[in-house]
Amino acid sequence: MSQNKKVFYYRPKTNQSTSPTVRWTFVTLGWIFFVLGIIGVLLPVMPTAPFILLAAGCWARSSKRFHFWLINHKYFGKFIRDWEDRHAVPLYAKWLATIMMTLSTAMLFYQLPADMIWVAWLVATVCSGVAVYLFRLPNA
Repeated sequence: MSQNKKVFYYRPKTNQSTSPTVRWTFVTLGWIFFVLGIIGVLLPVMPTAPFILLAAGCWARSSKRFHFWLINHKYFGKFIRDWEDRHAVPLYAKWLATIMMTLSTAMLFYQLPADMIWVAWLVATVCSGVAVYLFRLPNA
């Protein structure tokens, strides 16, 4: 016996451009960002979420098919839908991002020579701002 399984598909919020040049540019950028996001899954030094969100944003402006596929994706879909609906980020993602930024910044302070320490302070300031921004967003 087979069970009837209901499949729910999220309806994409698209704002497609009417210009073919703009659409093709966004399709291409979407694929570049998507590939960078996949590389980020494999490499710990590269973020995944920002690139996947950028891909979704590009495809929302260029291709209903790619955008629909991405927002209904098994792994990335919920994250994108939460962002599109409420600009919400999961709490574990906020903590993970903050921990990784802290570790990366600490390594900069340790690795950079004394005359370049200003770079580490600049990165620390930017990372602190990003962490504050993340934790001000609603939890998904």
